[in-house]
Amino acid sequence: MSFKISTTLFAIVLAGTPLFAQTPAPSASPQFQDLPPPPPLPQFTPLPLPSSSPLPSGTPLPDGSMPLPLPPMPAAPPLPMPAQISSDLAAPVPAQSAEPLDQNPETQTLEQSGRAAVTKEMATTDFYKALNELIAKQKNPKVPDLKIEDAVQTALKQNPDILAAVQALNSTSGQFISVRSSIIPQASLNSNYGFTSREVTNATVGSNVNDESWSINIEFSQLIYDGGAAVSGIRAALSDEQESYYRLRSTIDQVISDVKINFYDVVLNRALIIANKQSVDLLSEQLKDQQNRYEAGTVPRFNVLQAEVALANAKPPLIEAENNYRISMYQLVRLLGMDYPPGFPSEVPFNIVGKLDYKPRSFNADESIRIAVTRNPSLKAQRQLILSEAARVNQQVAGYLPQIRASASQINQSDELTTSITSMVNGWFFGVKGSWDFWDGLLTYGNVKTAKARMEQSKINYDNGVREVILQVQQAISNLLQASETVDSQEASVVQGVEALRLAQERLDAGAGTQLDVLNQQTSLLQSQTFLLQAYYSYISGLAEYERALSLDTRFQDIFDDPLTKPQSKRFNKLNNPERPQVKLPRAYRHEDPLKPILEKAPSPTPSPTPAKKKSGGETKKTN
Repeated sequence: MSFKISTTLFAIVLAGTPLFAQTPAPSASPQFQDLPPPPPLPQFTPLPLPSSSPLPSGTPLPDGSMPLPLPPMPAAPPLPMPAQISSDLAAPVPAQSAEPLDQNPETQTLEQSGRAAVTKEMATTDFYKALNELIAKQKNPKVPDLKIEDAVQTALKQNPDILAAVQALNSTSGQFISVRSSIIPQASLNSNYGFTSREVTNATVGSNVNDESWSINIEFSQLIYDGGAAVSGIRAALSDEQESYYRLRSTIDQVISDVKINFYDVVLNRALIIANKQSVDLLSEQLKDQQNRYEAGTVPRFNVLQAEVALANAKPPLIEAENNYRISMYQLVRLLGMDYPPGFPSEVPFNIVGKLDYKPRSFNADESIRIAVTRNPSLKAQRQLILSEAARVNQQVAGYLPQIRASASQINQSDELTTSITSMVNGWFFGVKGSWDFWDGLLTYGNVKTAKARMEQSKINYDNGVREVILQVQQAISNLLQASETVDSQEASVVQGVEALRLAQERLDAGAGTQLDVLNQQTSLLQSQTFLLQAYYSYISGLAEYERALSLDTRFQDIFDDPLTKPQSKRFNKLNNPERPQVKLPRAYRHEDPLKPILEKAPSPTPSPTPAKKKSGGETKKTN
């Protein structure tokens, strides 16, 4: 069989030219410059060819060398015509089965599905076997294993962004307490002691005056009226505090999403190492096979060079996958807020345990958007910011109005008309103080204008934030749909690629195929495997973004009691309760609330009107 294919290939090259008795050529073709000089070939009788074929001339090739001599061939029957040779080469290799299967379509379908299942099982088994070996090789026994649940819990307790958001919450809580103190009665204790020389006292008031004086006063004061500035300031501070709670929740949702994406980025890069390594190993085996065939004289040097180039081109993606794996591990360490072991600043303090779990889900875009705009903490924070800025407008408007404050004090001081230090006088004082800046050089006008502009800006940002959340939900669902469709297509492509590679390798071993077919199939298989792994990762990361936009990760609340004090934790859970209704916007913006048209249900289609029936006598009767 091998001899027949070799003869056929040369017959195609020389189609339309009669064969002649071979003699050793003075030089080889440029394609085979590295071949050793062939041994002297024996003379043999030319094979009969059609008489219409002209004899070849001894014209050298364009580079000056003579054509490559044909290998010695024994006398054989006449070769078939070129058309017949081409049809023979195009024919597939017959299946190695004892007897043909029944041509029943149902039998063929079962056979194809069974073969695909076996091929997929073989490919999956080999891949995960190699992946498990890599995981066992990379495992550090000195550090603990880390699952996705452990990573989320660690980030909730140690992530620097979350800890910074907690301190921002403490800061706004302190500001609220400070602002609220303006409407609470103030009490102060004042004391004083003084000594005046006798020369001064004798010269001014006489010798009977005490040269020492002291006083102890207790003063009480209360704001009575300031045009509503204090109340508006308290409302603004309260909105700021609630906004910080929502900002904290938004930070938590973002960190959870980032942890999921980064965690599975590590898993993806580790899997890509195996996919590229399997490609490199297969190409290495292919190179060895071609080298052995070249040494046996059955293939030209070009096949070896082609295998070497393919192997060299397959190594950079493997190196890149290994580098991405290391970087993603380092990024996850920083995201979790973990420290490296003492003395080993480059040793990752955990072993990643997980795989790319693909669990498809169904989504309703309209309902998802409605849930997102009502639960998203960023929108709630922006809504509170509008209320805060509206309260600050009222606070600045109060500058046009008067202020009234009452005060009372209990006075205890030394008697200056005696020389005894123990002599004292005491009593009460009560008074009311009022002030009104009826002209302040347009200071209040400028403050009001600034506050109104900030309120308008916060409303514009909120409206745009609603659109942004809608866009995030739509993008997440679209990315999930794309990833799901890619998974469906590439799972079948991987199965087909494995089978095509096997057939290409068998055809090459049988001499009916080319090395290029094997390399192309290997490249296609690696591409399908890479697309499939990336589709798994895209679906998982898209799902994390979807859950972040809808703020669906609520299981962390029990864990999150540690960084917060108990009262703040209770308030945090209360404000972020999904059932809690949205706060109302200021009166000027209530008719422009962007959530109203979104939360409205689509109207049900109206039934088509029933045609009227005619009564006897020409009258019509409407029917429902």
